[in-house]
Amino acid sequence: MSRRRWLILFALGLSVAILAAIWVQAPGYMDADYYFATGQELASGRGFVEPFIWNYLDDPDGLPHPSHLYWMPLATIVAAAPMSLLGIGFRASQIPFVLLAASLPLLAARVALHLGLGQRKAWLAGLLACTSGFYLPYFVTTETFSLYAILGGLALLSMAVAADRPLAIRWLIVGALVGLAHMTRADGMVLLAPAMLAVWYSGRRRVFAAGQVLAAYALVMAPWWGRNLMLFGSLFAPGASKALWLVSYDELYSYPASILSPQHWLDAGLPALLQVRLQALATNLQSLLAVNGIVFLAPLMIVGAIRCWKRSLVRLAVLYLGLLFVLMTFVLPQVGARGGFFHSSAALMPVLWGLAAQGLEVAVEWVGKRRNWRLQQSKDFFGVGAVLLGASLTIFLYWNRVIGPDFSRPSWGASQVVYQDVGNRLQDLDPDVNVVAVNNPPGFYLATGLQAIVIPDGPPETLHQIVERYNADWIVLEENHPQEISNLYTQPIDLAWLESVETIFDSDGPAIHLLRVQTSEVRP
Repeated sequence: MSRRRWLILFALGLSVAILAAIWVQAPGYMDADYYFATGQELASGRGFVEPFIWNYLDDPDGLPHPSHLYWMPLATIVAAAPMSLLGIGFRASQIPFVLLAASLPLLAARVALHLGLGQRKAWLAGLLACTSGFYLPYFVTTETFSLYAILGGLALLSMAVAADRPLAIRWLIVGALVGLAHMTRADGMVLLAPAMLAVWYSGRRRVFAAGQVLAAYALVMAPWWGRNLMLFGSLFAPGASKALWLVSYDELYSYPASILSPQHWLDAGLPALLQVRLQALATNLQSLLAVNGIVFLAPLMIVGAIRCWKRSLVRLAVLYLGLLFVLMTFVLPQVGARGGFFHSSAALMPVLWGLAAQGLEVAVEWVGKRRNWRLQQSKDFFGVGAVLLGASLTIFLYWNRVIGPDFSRPSWGASQVVYQDVGNRLQDLDPDVNVVAVNNPPGFYLATGLQAIVIPDGPPETLHQIVERYNADWIVLEENHPQEISNLYTQPIDLAWLESVETIFDSDGPAIHLLRVQTSEVRP
């Protein structure tokens, strides 16, 4: 395309990203809270540490403790970079994610050109990328979405380029991009499979090419592996593999995590294991059609994939999609259905937008020839219609998810406001409060500056164990709580180790109970 069109696409993408970021005034949910909070620690010179505990998989010794023992660190590094220059604050940390989101239309257009779709369809693919549906608010917060969409999309495109025109430098770029994708998300390692398929497609010096990919990948990963070796004596952090043995998602917060074992998994029984996988199958299929396909574009993406099937990029993307779907449906169904597939399928979006542009033209030609339409005018008309419909859906979804009923108080940051009020009240009641057990420890730490630990899955006895071990002073019990302490939420009562002090209400009405832990003499 002409330089002017590239500039226009970037300007449009940047305008949409900035507008979306205006009402995304806080990270918004625990994952984004985590990357922003650990980014603050890194930018402040404290390194990869976290002053909170959000799971017990690695049996943490205390607070603070090493960070990123479950999630990967690149989103934290990206969030920390501008804060180290501009000062600590959410708006500073948001800048690179806004720029990454603004670059997605350019990548979608480049993918379309690589698929041989021509300038007009590349332009349409870029415009469709400006209307990203469910993804829009997530692209501009401190999370992995826009970062992984760019790195994953670039990795797939680079694989296809290297397969078609193999050169040593291209294989090194592929390996480096896969390494960066893995540094963004643990399941980024899945991209190694299409990379090896691309090596096979190249048909030249396959062993040497595969070695270059793996060497570049290992070079990018080496610093992180080295850190893990120094801290834990292994390449991968302890406890992360325990997610394989979850029977329900809430078990991610089990204490002690040693209960998560192959035997625990087998004891659940075949019916329970099948049920959770069938539920994940339905959820992930729905996500694929509604989120990735933005509902009305899904059939066009399929048509486009069929038409472009001979292109190596399409085959590589389909392989990645298939492996990701199997991983998030049958191997890690609890994690996959609760957002894992939604996160990692973002890498496919630049390819899917290009395929949607192709599918739309194929559909218009098929119908137009049977109805004697003027094909060029019809293609232009339906192209504009697709962009407008995508924009309408995106605005509707964004408004409901981010802004909500009160334009002046965006729903997206409501939990932070509630936690600020709770933190202020706790410090009124107890000026010496130190550690708090709560539903979202990273979010609570960001809102209050207080160290926090997550309320574990299990009965009150398990809750007692963790507040004793980690010296928690208070428990903040919210509407979203483990099932086995529902009675404590419904009717908070004094226990031998717990005093019900006060109940407050957030802006939506649900009760929040403030419970004081009675200090044990055996505490350190």
